[in-house]
Amino acid sequence: MRSALLALVLLLSACAPQAGISENQRREWGLQPIIGGFAPDRGEGGKYRLRERVFFSFTLSQPGYVTLVTMDSDGTTVVLERNVQLPAGRHTLPLATDRNAQGQATYLVVPPLGPSRFRLLYTDTPTTNRELFRGKLSNEAFNRHTQAYLSAAQVRDVAETWMEAVP
Repeated sequence: MRSALLALVLLLSACAPQAGISENQRREWGLQPIIGGFAPDRGEGGKYRLRERVFFSFTLSQPGYVTLVTMDSDGTTVVLERNVQLPAGRHTLPLATDRNAQGQATYLVVPPLGPSRFRLLYTDTPTTNRELFRGKLSNEAFNRHTQAYLSAAQVRDVAETWMEAVP
């Protein structure tokens, strides 16, 4: 019975996206612990129906610039926010000051169904490279783009979380 339960846990964990940045990557990329508590409003791995709103909360231990990038289950990447200047403290994206045509700031869950990864990138200076995070990327390319994006900053950090789009 215990071996069957262990096999089930291993199977389920293999299905979930491998969110996060490894300790080796943190050292290699020269990351510092600036971002804390980065998660969607229903928690990491939260389930959202198509067209539902999703918000992301996090803290910054010092002021700087954040960029929010998503990678869908099919590898499509999209930059949701770029170089948003924020003070130290607790924040929620999208910012309440962001407004769309309907007068409210929101990220809506759209296809494809399945898990989507979100990376919050912190830099101490605004980043100018707009050619990164376009189109469909492999995990390796997503990491290369992340590393290239951070490379010009003296102080940098990355946090990753995920959520799942369901029918």
